[in-house]
Amino acid sequence: MTTPKLELIGLTKAFGTKQVLRGVNLRVEAGQSLVIIGGSGTGKSVMIKCILGLLRPDAGDVRVDGQSVLGLTGKARQQFLMRIGMLFQGAALFDSLPIWRNVAFGLIQGRGMAARTARRLAIETLERVGLGADVADLFPPNCRAACRSGSGWRVRSLPSRRSSSSMSRRPASTRSWPMSSTR
Repeated sequence: MTTPKLELIGLTKAFGTKQVLRGVNLRVEAGQSLVIIGGSGTGKSVMIKCILGLLRPDAGDVRVDGQSVLGLTGKARQQFLMRIGMLFQGAALFDSLPIWRNVAFGLIQGRGMAARTARRLAIETLERVGLGADVADLFPPNCRAACRSGSGWRVRSLPSRRSSSSMSRRPASTRSWPMSSTR
């Protein structure tokens, strides 16, 4: 059996008397995509926040590549977070930043890359997803839906440049995991 990319073991989280996660077990293998769907208040965001370490679960473990990530601090935590990309619902972008700065946000803010270098990489990335340099200086409200969707996808993927060539491949499998209400 191979080591999963992500594994949740008995993940439990409550807020006061409201039990949000009850012993969640989940295994995501390399090459798989996972979609978590469910109604409001069913624990989707809480689970993601536990995975990222933004919330500490009451019980259970979160493992990435076989390593528990719950107790990471300092440089080890920073290195873990550098491997993670987030795409907000609806491919949300920062309205106050031009498209190229949205795409390069992780490079500039997370890695301290110079703006000139980050802009060049962002424009190269925009071109790889079928958006030309002509959209780089547009602001999200002025960009058509396809532009927002494509650049939103790249906001998530650009921080891990070493894997950008694999981003165009379809995942080996895609699973959907519905969340049910705990009410």
